[in-house]
Amino acid sequence: MIATVVALSVLAAVLVGPVPRRLARAGWVRREPRAALLLWQAVGLTAGLAAIGACVGVGVAPLGPTLPTALAAWAGHGAAGHPTGGVDGGHLVVLAVGLVLLGRLLGVLLLAGWSTARSRRRHRELVDLVGRPWERDAAATVLDHPGVAAYCLPGSRSRVVLTAGVVALLDDEELDAVLAHERAHVAERHDLVVLPFSAWVTALPWIPGVRAARRSVARLVELVADDRACVGRDRAVLAAALARVGSAAAGPDAPAGALAARDSGVLDRVRRLLAPPAPAPRARRVAVGGAVVLLLLPVVAVLLPTAL
Repeated sequence: MIATVVALSVLAAVLVGPVPRRLARAGWVRREPRAALLLWQAVGLTAGLAAIGACVGVGVAPLGPTLPTALAAWAGHGAAGHPTGGVDGGHLVVLAVGLVLLGRLLGVLLLAGWSTARSRRRHRELVDLVGRPWERDAAATVLDHPGVAAYCLPGSRSRVVLTAGVVALLDDEELDAVLAHERAHVAERHDLVVLPFSAWVTALPWIPGVRAARRSVARLVELVADDRACVGRDRAVLAAALARVGSAAAGPDAPAGALAARDSGVLDRVRRLLAPPAPAPRARRVAVGGAVVLLLLPVVAVLLPTAL
């Protein structure tokens, strides 16, 4: 049990400390943003599982030599009517910490998802009420606002929203590129990719690695959408559109859960579009393999002592 708890504790500490800082600064992620997103998701999920597993392991340690046997004994003691499942006071406190951490992470995630969906639904209803179908593409909605904005509202009833300001600012090719970018967000459900990291910042705001993860993931989904929007299209067109949108007067704020064309990394994205980095197949393979290994590590840490 000690080996399991130590392994899970070290794994959690590494994944919320040095790993996010290194991954956020890694140069290869601009070349392989999809693989980087997969690795980020594995880092986040594994860190949470490891931290919770370590707390639970310490809490039930007196009940068995391995985590599975100790959990089975705890369940058996509970079924037998022991008020604390046979766990003494000190270990019960650590066990409670693990369960509270699990409840907080899941609770904040569910609350964030519900709040975002509600905000998105209300904004979609408002857009449908005051907006108008764009004459060039009825699937896009135009708001009569002089500011410059373009964003999508993902979901089962997704919308791509343009302001009259951005329609007047960009030419037809640039507007098509911006629409393709927003539709890439919708098609790949980037809102669901970003949501857990935003929720974890709310749950654990004091951890720098969690904040670094959110910033990096938000930037990476934009790069993925840029790449998808440029399939069969001149990358310079989207670069010009982003530069013009980024330097124009801001339009209405996008609601929670929306993904907007304007973000803090516009300049870097424009540079990447104009001088696309070479693919990094080796980094992609390592990232995908690393994600798989990370997801297996908590399982190995729990089950290996049982097999020895």
